[in-house]
This record gives sequence, structure tokens and C-alpha cells, in this order.
Amino acid sequence: MGIKDLFIYNDAPVRQDFTVEPPKERKAFNNAVNSYIKTEITDTGSIPYRLGKVSPAVGENLEFIKDAFCADKNFDIVIREFQVDCLGGVKDGFLFFYDGLVDADYINRDILRALISVGTDLPPDKVTENDVYKRIISQAPLDKITQMRKVIEMVGFGNCGIFVDGIDCAFVADVKGWNGRDVGQPVTEAVLSGPQEAFNEKIMTNIGLIRKILKDSNLISEKVEIGSKSKTPCSLMYINGLTNMSVVSEVRRRLTEVSVEYIFSSAEVEMLIEESTLFPLPQVIKTERPDRAASMLADGKVVVLVQGSPFALVLPATGADLIEASEDNYVRTEEANFMRLVRLFGIFLSLLLPGTFVAISLYHHESIPTDLLFAIEATREAVPFPVLTELIIMELAFELIKEASIRIPSPIGSTLGIVGGLILGQAAVSANLVSPILIIIVSVSGLGAFATPSISLSRAVSFMRFFFIILGGIAGFPGLALGITISIAALASRTSVGVPYLSPLTPGNRNGLLKSVFVAPIWKREHRPEALKTNDDRKQPHISRKWREGDGF
Repeated sequence: MGIKDLFIYNDAPVRQDFTVEPPKERKAFNNAVNSYIKTEITDTGSIPYRLGKVSPAVGENLEFIKDAFCADKNFDIVIREFQVDCLGGVKDGFLFFYDGLVDADYINRDILRALISVGTDLPPDKVTENDVYKRIISQAPLDKITQMRKVIEMVGFGNCGIFVDGIDCAFVADVKGWNGRDVGQPVTEAVLSGPQEAFNEKIMTNIGLIRKILKDSNLISEKVEIGSKSKTPCSLMYINGLTNMSVVSEVRRRLTEVSVEYIFSSAEVEMLIEESTLFPLPQVIKTERPDRAASMLADGKVVVLVQGSPFALVLPATGADLIEASEDNYVRTEEANFMRLVRLFGIFLSLLLPGTFVAISLYHHESIPTDLLFAIEATREAVPFPVLTELIIMELAFELIKEASIRIPSPIGSTLGIVGGLILGQAAVSANLVSPILIIIVSVSGLGAFATPSISLSRAVSFMRFFFIILGGIAGFPGLALGITISIAALASRTSVGVPYLSPLTPGNRNGLLKSVFVAPIWKREHRPEALKTNDDRKQPHISRKWREGDGF
């Protein structure tokens, strides 16, 4: 641009906006990974790696790996060629891995140094796969793989693949070195007393946390991969000889028959294996506490862990599990029962209080004292909206504040709660947009939802609250009764992996109502849940406090 251009006006060049055009012909990406799958085994003219097998020629394997991993485009794929010193010659080889997924110290110290420096005293043509496996490579664990697809999947999960000339298998070393979050404190299931450890995003760490608590050799951890492309590792955990194997088989069937390309979290697995997508309450228990997962395993349940997710999935799930808090097991029985009654009271308040207020205000004035009725009507005299509209607007505003406080950075989250809850609420009352009594109703119902021990249950209760508000506004108390009947019928008809959702309230359970509502003393918890039909029904002997046997108790 010259000085003359500053004084002369020129039209701006016409710029063509970019638009994404659909491909004229859709073709599958045909690199080495796809091409060997389509090759028939009967094709004797195909080279070995086109049949999905590791070739004894290291050059063919190197060509395949470069093609499969697009080595010319992926800057984080590292391919390192080397030579193994042998008697009277050398033997070529190479290893490859993803930089960022492995621990480079393991590769340099335990693999490359052993391959290059140590070598072997055998001639090159006499070196077998057992020699490489036992004598040359010192890294453990080390697997011998003959299928190329398996090698690719394991390297994509943070392993290192090793090929040596003349050997028709690959060696895969476990050298994972992910950078991740350490074991921290629970966030959604925090307790005042009890363990302060929570799951993190590493599946092997999570398995170790559970094994550290149970210390049972019968604890099984089966590997299940979900996702045709992501191959996300999952762990199906249960206690062999205790858990009903029909439950294990059903959970395993659901996991293995999930047909998706990618899985990123346990929430996706939960939605893929739950029985009904329309049922509002959680059908799978999610917990971030290893102690709670271990306790449910000891009861005969099944736990599913997913790589990359700090939450464990527990099946079967019942309504009694949803109202159970982790702290119930770490305080005295009287405290646990009192807190559980408070939680139940909060759930019922959150569900029914707004709908009951609407029903009374519109249809059942005679059900409250006259003085209270006059006081309520006096506060609503200047409000321009009907009570049903007013309540729905306030409930939506409360949900909006709650969602906003979660999404914004934590240092200003408390500030938003004060501004939204106090200043805006007071301003709305002063402007005669809402009545003070409605602010109290919405606040109490919100506190009741927060009292639930499960985030999933809290959200479900908040959603179902609108159902009862609408029924109360349409038909009053009969509408609320209809909603309660529909809810109980839906709960009674629902099962979770074959276990009734209302268990232990269902027939065939000893003291079902007491077990659902109250926490028994630890010395009275003799039996596992009957609905699970475990192989061993008894958790402890009838007299567990043997030191009291001579006291007449």
C-alpha cells in the first residue's frame, strides 16, 4: 500500500464467503487399516499385513504402521528405528508410540537401552520371539500380539509397539504415562466424617481404589471395550461367588451390545444401558466414592468403571439407594435416621409444596385458616399474574439461577446466589411482580431438592415438581392425588436389571418399610438385600458383638 492509495478511494475487493459443500461422492477412508480388513483370507497373493497379521519382514510392518497412523501428518506419532546387536551381525527393528500418552523414561531405560546396548549372543537368523521376549526386552508387562488391529488399538491406549525383523509378532509394552488428576476429595458426595478419597479419570487407579478397600481375591474386574472406533476400556466389577451371575450376565450383555463409534464418559454408558429413557428417576446409581462402590459390591451389586470418567455406575439401582447418603454409614444410627427423615421430608416438600399451594389458592380455600388465607390474598392483591403463572415463572427463575451458579467460575458463584436470590427477589416483591409468600414457597421447595444425596435425583425432583404444579392448577387436590397415583404406579412397574425399583418395599422382603426408611444399627445388618438374590444371603452372624454375649443382650 503506497501513499497514493491513502488519497484515492478504491472499491473493496469482493470476498467470497466460505460454505461447506457436501461431498459429491462419499467414499470410505481407505488406508491400510481398512484395506486389510476387506482382503479375503483365501487370497494367497496378499502379503501378510494385508491379511491383518504381523509380517516377519520388518519393512512391511513399518510401511503398514506409517500408513495406518498417517505418520506424514501426525506429528505426535513417534517411530524409532533401531538395530539389535547379534553374533555376527545385526537385526533391524522399530518401535512406535504416541508422544504424550507414554512415559518416555520407560522407553529409553527399559526398552531401547536393552535392545541396543544389551543385544544377544545368538546369530541374527537364530533369534526367536522368545529370545526377544525373555532376554532382550526388560519391560514388564509385555504382550506378544499377532493381529495388527490389536497392536493399533493398544498403542492408541498409551502402549508402545515393538517390531523385530524375522519375527511374525509384535511386542506391546505397557508404558502409559498419562498426565491426569490425582486422587482428590469428593465434590458431589462430600461427607464430614468418612474417607476423603474420590475416583479420578484413570480406570486403573479407580480399580485400585476399590481393591484397596475390599481386599477380596474373589473381586473380578472384567475388561469390556465400548465404541467401535474409540475402544473405550470399561471395567465390569463384581464379587465372584457372591453376586448373582444372572445379573452379571445381563449387565455384560448390555455393555457388549452397545453399538456406537465413540464413548467419552460414564454418563453416556448410563444412558445406553438404562431400561427406559422416559422414566424421570435415575435407573443407575452414580457415585464418585470408592468406599460406596465397595460397599455396594459387598452387597452383591455390579459396578461399571469407564476410562476418562470419575464416576462409577452401580447396578441394580433401587429407590432406597437414591435416598441413601454416604455419611449414613459413618455416623451413629440415631444421627443417620434423623438425617434420612429430614431428606425424605425435603423430597416431599420439593415435590408437593408448590402444587399444594396452587391447589389451595385456586380451589381449596377452606383447607387453611381464614386469617392465613386473608394474609396470602393481601400479599397477592397488587400482583398482576395468576397464581399458576406466577409460580411457574418463579420456579423457572430459580432453576435459571441454579444453572447459572454452576456454569460460572466458582469465585463469583456465591455472589450470583446473593444477587439472584436476595436482591432480585426483593426487587420483584417491591415491584409487585411476585408475592412474598411465593418467594418462601419456591425457596423451601428448592432447599428440599438440594437436600437429596444424589445430583441425579435432585434434578429429577426439580423436573417432576412442574408436573405436580400443573396438576394442582388444573384439578386441585384430586389432580395431586392423580399425580401421586401415577408416580407410584410407574415406580411399582419399573425394574432395574430385573430387580424391582421399589425394593425392599416389594413382597418377599423382610421388614421392607423399615429398611427403606430407617438405617439399622450396624450389628443388625445381618442380611444382604433379598431382591438381589445373592449366593450368600448373610453378611455377618446373628451375634456380631460377641463381647456382649454374657451380658444378656
